[in-house]
Amino acid sequence: MRVDLALKRLLLVRSRSEGKEACDVGAVTVNGVRAKASTEVRAGDRIGIEYADRSLGIELTGEIGTNVSRAQARTLYRVLRDERTSDGAS
Repeated sequence: MRVDLALKRLLLVRSRSEGKEACDVGAVTVNGVRAKASTEVRAGDRIGIEYADRSLGIELTGEIGTNVSRAQARTLYRVLRDERTSDGAS
């Protein structure tokens, strides 16, 4: 499955186009390598996402189907790191 679509189905981005844009600006890595939106991912792959105020690292634990419920999405990955980035505010 494409990484941009996987991010959407796992509810880590709001839309596939948002996932594609994140890949285009270099905010997504797969197994430590900067990912294009079309990069294929499968169970066992590690995905890193750099949000504006957060850095998230996950490992896929299962295959992502076409219809994924909100509850099921949370079972398809495990969080490796979830760090807030400082924005300079006190």
